[in-house]
Amino acid sequence: MIGQRHCPFCRVPSAQECSHLALAFEARDFVRGCVQKCAGERSWRTLCALRLAQRRRSGEWSPEVEDFTWLESAFCEEFLKPLRWFGAIDYEWRTGPKPGEGGFWVLLWTRSPQRLWWELRDHFEREIQELQEAELNPPAARARAANGSAAPGLSFY
Repeated sequence: MIGQRHCPFCRVPSAQECSHLALAFEARDFVRGCVQKCAGERSWRTLCALRLAQRRRSGEWSPEVEDFTWLESAFCEEFLKPLRWFGAIDYEWRTGPKPGEGGFWVLLWTRSPQRLWWELRDHFEREIQELQEAELNPPAARARAANGSAAPGLSFY
């Protein structure tokens, strides 16, 4: 292992896998690993589809905005860092048993892995609900609700 990292909480080397190491995956598999660990596969697919549809409708879609679906740094910024149970993310180069089997690994640290996974799944579900509500409510209705109009068509002038 080259550049071995240590737990930011207890300083144990990552190879010893202390209780704070929520996930250690090759970078290319990190997003999939997080989604699997939180048991959120169905929610993840729904969330990605809703976000894509919303961005296409609004004309904001570009390949870069979909980076969170596969790029670990974008996924971390978008979904993990806002979570209360997120600790830290780290990178290390790990070598395999044979030449050419090494890889770039992402380490996800937290004080409570199980709570992090529950919180991530809840975050997916909340965002799905918000996107579905936004789909059902046109912008004018959301604007009325935001500025306190009592009913559509009424004003307080």
